Amino acid sequence: MTTSGTVGFQAMGAADPAKIDVVQHTAGDAAAGLPDPSQEEGTVLLKPAMAYEVQFAWVPKDTCPTSGGSPTPTATDGAAGTSDGTGDSTSQAEVQLGSEDGGTTLDGSVAVTHTPEPGAPVAEAKIPNACAGTIYRTGVLAPTT
Repeated sequence: MTTSGTVGFQAMGAADPAKIDVVQHTAGDAAAGLPDPSQEEGTVLLKPAMAYEVQFAWVPKDTCPTSGGSPTPTATDGAAGTSDGTGDSTSQAEVQLGSEDGGTTLDGSVAVTHTPEPGAPVAEAKIPNACAGTIYRTGVLAPTT
């Protein structure tokens, strides 16, 4: 095998595909938990029952959006008023608030896919509560039996 295949993704729910990137892992990047890039194999020859590994790490950029949003006070003029009996009236503004809980977090997830070569079976891992971020991927790591 001379390539490490293709790592892609599918944004689901509230996940925003425009805010998701796939990049090659490099030493010192935000994916410190991945193996050092010097451990990647240039070329791999697999024998029967052998496997290779490509690892990835998800580094979020943002939380998933919420529904409802923060309450915003809005004044309504003339909704209530008083009169002093002389024909003059004064109006009072009433403050109206929206939802006090700030809304709920929308469900988003990202399915990370790895395709070793065109037409080969695709491996997939799902990342829950993910809406925007970077997928750092390794190259091919040492084969295992």
